Amino acid sequence: MKYDYVLDSYAWAELFDGTEKGKKVKGITDKGSIGTSVITLAEFSDKCARDGRDLEPFLRFIQAKAAILPLDLEIAIKAGKLKKELRKVSNNISLADAIHFQTAKLNKAVFVTGDRDFKNVKDILFLE
Repeated sequence: MKYDYVLDSYAWAELFDGTEKGKKVKGITDKGSIGTSVITLAEFSDKCARDGRDLEPFLRFIQAKAAILPLDLEIAIKAGKLKKELRKVSNNISLADAIHFQTAKLNKAVFVTGDRDFKNVKDILFLE
């Protein structure tokens, strides 16, 4: 299946928090086919554990709105190389960030984030 957008955990968090950026994300999730990396679920699990929140409602919502895209060998290898390139733009790009972006690229989807480390990265939809 083709996805129009791949959202990272930043985009989902804005949606759940009901922010102005979250309203933009809602517009995206209401109109397009959405994917999200399985890494997003790990990040949300971590955040909920730290904040003492129940993961289940968030997980159910994400699964209802988006396909959960696996981390496979191709994404893993290309993400390592992509991280090196992205570090030329922002020194704080993590491997998880590169995995999210590479997942979008391999699915020919627009990557959606508001993570400040992606502020100057081309070919993404940066939430402002």
